[in-house]
Amino acid sequence: MVAQTLHVEIPSARRASVWPWLVALLSGGCLIVVVAQKLQSIPASLLAQTQELVKSSGFNDIEVRVDGRDIALHGTVSTEQSTVQLIDQLSSVVGVRLVRDQLTTIDPVATARQQTQSFLQALSRIDTSVVAFEAGSVQFTPGSDKALDQLAQLMNTNPDFRIRIEGHTDNTGRESVNLRVSRERAEAVARYLVGHNVSPDQLIAKGYGSTQPLADNTTDNGRARNRRIEISYVD
Repeated sequence: MVAQTLHVEIPSARRASVWPWLVALLSGGCLIVVVAQKLQSIPASLLAQTQELVKSSGFNDIEVRVDGRDIALHGTVSTEQSTVQLIDQLSSVVGVRLVRDQLTTIDPVATARQQTQSFLQALSRIDTSVVAFEAGSVQFTPGSDKALDQLAQLMNTNPDFRIRIEGHTDNTGRESVNLRVSRERAEAVARYLVGHNVSPDQLIAKGYGSTQPLADNTTDNGRARNRRIEISYVD
């Protein structure tokens, strides 16, 4: 009896499809992009929220900077202002991890005093004795513009300060005429400054005639000294 051999055919293994892997990779990549965009939008969202909160609290000189989920406050605040409540409100914003107070506190009274002192020192360095006029006229003599230009620059850089422009004459002639001429000369100085962008609200022009002499009107030198423009600070 001849033995029969059993033949079993095993089907060849099918090659696995790459599509499921491609789909998975694409889905993962999209998820990463979405998450990254979401993370990037968190600081922008926090910045917008915190800036609006600071603005509504009335702190106009505070700048908000966001680093991830941390917030840093920069700028200046007065000693009369308290930031405790503001910092508490910022800390309660959803997404904020830490609020850093990096503000500079200033004393407004001391600052104003220092600014006034600096202004007075600068004003004292301007030699107004060179401001002069043609005889019987409100026309400036050559060389007057140097001091006037310095004065205009000082006033433009200190728009919150005011000055009094005083016109003075010697006692030659009638006092009524001297009074008018001194006033017109003070007003001429004011017009010059306004023409150089100084606000009229910063200026007070007054004429005193010969009522406030500095020197003896019986001498030429004394009369020359009495014909003058004086500038003084108005508190």
